[in-house]
Amino acid sequence: MLTGFRYRLSLTDERAEQCTTYGAIRRAVWNTALDQRRRTLERWRRGHAVPFCGHRLQAARLAEAPRPRRPG
Repeated sequence: MLTGFRYRLSLTDERAEQCTTYGAIRRAVWNTALDQRRRTLERWRRGHAVPFCGHRLQAARLAEAPRPRRPG
């Protein structure tokens, strides 16, 4: 049997802004990874010999990606 829990957070304005920023970054990374997989699949369907775009390939690409500058 699965059991779930709900928690209500009381965040300060600063923490709420940090959580929003963190969520936006995670969403951007997820959408980029999904786009990479879709493009790879489309190229494979057109007959190109492309490596499987799985976790290892995407992790390597992410590690090579330039890091954004932090404001401040």
